[in-house]
Amino acid sequence: MPDRSELALQLTDAVASAYQAIERAGNRAYKSFSLSQRAHAAMSAIDLGGPDGARPSDVASELGVSRAAATTFIQRLEAKGLVETTTDPDDDRGVRVTLTRTGLDVLLRAGQLERRLAARAIEGLPASSIARAVHLLQEFKRRLEEKQIGVLH
Repeated sequence: MPDRSELALQLTDAVASAYQAIERAGNRAYKSFSLSQRAHAAMSAIDLGGPDGARPSDVASELGVSRAAATTFIQRLEAKGLVETTTDPDDDRGVRVTLTRTGLDVLLRAGQLERRLAARAIEGLPASSIARAVHLLQEFKRRLEEKQIGVLH
């Protein structure tokens, strides 16, 4: 049996490989709607703003990108008719971004396709195994974050 450090590397590699496979599957799903995964993520971030819309800075924060990058995403989505910008009622200099009716429809349909693809990927796997894997990955993430904080101090 491999030692714990080797097991840790194998787990990390497996998680990274699974994440890449998830991204590829997601990109295929989004591509059928002429979206990239980042565009889908931007639309999801905009949707979090609710009926009042999201500020570009909120979208940037949610995506982990600069405000300028978020603005570029927003402009591309607006050119496709998926989002619209309006003056922020709380700040004349700012804007709020909301999904258009078409944008909301695309976001919902892409999300449904993504869920169907994920459901197909786990077909035949026992629910108890999935639950254990979810628990293991959540614990792994928590420990990585905990250890990272310890490294910084």
